[in-house]
Amino acid sequence: MKDQLSFRFVFKPAIESQREFIHNWLQQDYIREWVHGQGLNNLLNGLEKFYQYRKKGKGLERDSKITQHWIAYDNNRPFAYLLTSNVFKNTADDYAKYSELEGLAITLDIFICDTNYLGKGLADILIKEFLLSNFSDVFEVFIDPEKNNKRAVHVYEKVGFKIVGEFLAPWHPVPHHIMKLNMDDLFRN
Repeated sequence: MKDQLSFRFVFKPAIESQREFIHNWLQQDYIREWVHGQGLNNLLNGLEKFYQYRKKGKGLERDSKITQHWIAYDNNRPFAYLLTSNVFKNTADDYAKYSELEGLAITLDIFICDTNYLGKGLADILIKEFLLSNFSDVFEVFIDPEKNNKRAVHVYEKVGFKIVGEFLAPWHPVPHHIMKLNMDDLFRN
């Protein structure tokens, strides 16, 4: 499928030499509004675990319990940061109870970090291209924006995500939506 499509954006795993600019990206006010405190610490600790995992020669295995960290590029210019993790359906995974399809499922987080790319209507294209070019073997994708992050919820709905639940994050106890995308819906559009 991905060989038949052409994409504007390129996505690569984050590399250790990008640590400083990822940290700088995450310090921007419009990102810190949504990622701060323990959530930010968890993200940064996860990034370090990812670097260590990759140093061991590990790839992007679909059965890994390590969150995968990605950078999106537009003409070799890094502009967005994405995270994916696998949903393990045979465990107490928070997302497993919302999974209705057999096969692989992942979670997704996305941050457009270069301010020159904000407000350009690119977020839905970015998400679609990322999923189609890297996760065509996945059946379901989950994303969990804060309930009051109306802009993000709107973008995710535009991609095809549907609200399926709600939870309070232990690191930031405000309501979050659990939204799910069936990849078949993305392939059809």
